[in-house]
Amino acid sequence: MRNTILSIILAGALPLSVHAAGGHYPVDDADIGDPGDFGIESWFTHFDSDNNELAVLPTWRPGDLPLELVGGLIRVEEDGDSINRFEPAAKWQFAPIEPGQAGAAVNVEVGIEDSDWTDLLVNFPLSYEFRDAPVVVHGNLGWIHDRGGDDNIDRLFTGVALEWGMADAVDLIGQVYREGADEEVEGQLGLRFLFDSPFEYLDVAGGRVLTGDDKDWSFTVGFGLAF
Repeated sequence: MRNTILSIILAGALPLSVHAAGGHYPVDDADIGDPGDFGIESWFTHFDSDNNELAVLPTWRPGDLPLELVGGLIRVEEDGDSINRFEPAAKWQFAPIEPGQAGAAVNVEVGIEDSDWTDLLVNFPLSYEFRDAPVVVHGNLGWIHDRGGDDNIDRLFTGVALEWGMADAVDLIGQVYREGADEEVEGQLGLRFLFDSPFEYLDVAGGRVLTGDDKDWSFTVGFGLAF
């Protein structure tokens, strides 16, 4: 539930690098960190409706378990109001991503606002890395449960993503996703610049609502650290 806050929110055999998306991209991947790794993902998104989102997500893989834990801290400025969210999550990896082999995982995430449990996401990411090309594709199928008192809403989350190692240490990432049958289709396209640890990457991306009358834009900058 990287971006379920607002209704419109949005290696292998070759010497080119393709890494799991992560960060601000809503379509998840089947990847997790190395055993014992601690990391931080952070981003700032500005929407053309003058709304903003600032996120800091510490991540940790405890030992050799195929498990990654995330504690998301997110602040949203929406129509002059501020929303502070806490999004704890856990991802269990069934199969790692390998060239010519599909990776699979399940991610469970809880949304909490002002000490109230507001939403829940259960998502199944599937990833495939091509053996003879610097390309990874991801598909997501998930369930979002919004708690609204007596009017609880259940929505289906679907999304696809493609990552292309277009140059050494530069990835092109594109995603299309939808957060419910009554919601609009949204997309993001961005560049990821890769560096050596601990500063792993820098993201620059643009997003847009692709259907409907209000095709709102967003712009994101983000980074990832690993220790």
